[in-house]
Amino acid sequence: MDSMMIFFAHQEEIDLCWRAINKGYKIQYNYKSTVYHVGGATLAQGNPTKTFLNFRNSLLMLTKNTPKDSFYSILFSRMILDGVAGTQFIFQGKFSHFSAILKAHYSFYTLFSSTYKKRGSFQTKKYYNIKSIVFQYHVNRGKVFVR
Repeated sequence: MDSMMIFFAHQEEIDLCWRAINKGYKIQYNYKSTVYHVGGATLAQGNPTKTFLNFRNSLLMLTKNTPKDSFYSILFSRMILDGVAGTQFIFQGKFSHFSAILKAHYSFYTLFSSTYKKRGSFQTKKYYNIKSIVFQYHVNRGKVFVR
């Protein structure tokens, strides 16, 4: 399967930056630039396909880029969080989103071996060593990410 198709519409830019950093490149930005992003232009917020892509692509991205010494603990933690999210969807009556998470995990398991082979020889800790955005959003009710 083509890697662009795997990361279609969700998380492709994060994967690209993380891989570049793992290869020793530096990510920079021009603070004078203005970027316009039409959020949800590809898929509407309530679309289960969006849920599928977000969950599957996140797992694939972690598999490709997380440092070896913390890979399994981070992946396991992520799977627990996915289970919590799935449970929340059930309680909200959003069964199609719960199903999308199950399908995302099934797709991830079928792609795991080929994705794991894409890992480089070095994964930096700098890129993901930040406060949890999920914790900030859900527990602290934060709407803005602060590093």
